[in-house]
Amino acid sequence: MKKQLKIFALLSLSLVLMSCTINKPEEKQKTITVCGTASVTLPSDIQIIEFTVGTSGWSAKQIVADNDTITQRFINAVKEVGVSDADIQTTNCVITNPNNYEARRMVFVTVRNPGIVPAIIDCKTGLIKLKAIRFETGDTQSEIRRVRSLAIQNAQDAASLLAGASGSKVGEVTGIESDEITETKTDDHKLVLTSKVKVSYDLQ
Repeated sequence: MKKQLKIFALLSLSLVLMSCTINKPEEKQKTITVCGTASVTLPSDIQIIEFTVGTSGWSAKQIVADNDTITQRFINAVKEVGVSDADIQTTNCVITNPNNYEARRMVFVTVRNPGIVPAIIDCKTGLIKLKAIRFETGDTQSEIRRVRSLAIQNAQDAASLLAGASGSKVGEVTGIESDEITETKTDDHKLVLTSKVKVSYDLQ
């Protein structure tokens, strides 16, 4: 009987041990977060020239007609220099000053070849005034993609350097917390695109 009880006790203990599981504490995932920054400088390849066309007189109808004629002559001259129709915009003619009527409109000329800017300015007559010249950069989407790639690469390099110093290796990207693109103009009219990213990586 004692032998049977002993065997039963051993079997019961075995069943208890088999039903138990050992829960190991989860290992905390090791990560590293770094910032990457990169900049590219682009030349201003477009100039937008603003002109005003002003006429005045006692007849509102006449000064608007005169303004239309002068504006069209100017546009024709600008086209002969080498500017396309799509790159010339005008505003509506606005009449002011009820005592001695004045009609005024704006003409915007987009210049994609900087070499013809002087010739365009020379097209204006006495009633056409040069108001301003703005410098712009054309399609920047490809450069934005490039500067983002450079910033990511700089973040990768920084993470690898820090991980290597600690005896670890950089694994996969676990997240990108921020992605900022800023544009600034330099004194010589160039455009600077800057990308800033914050990237997290696994540590192995």
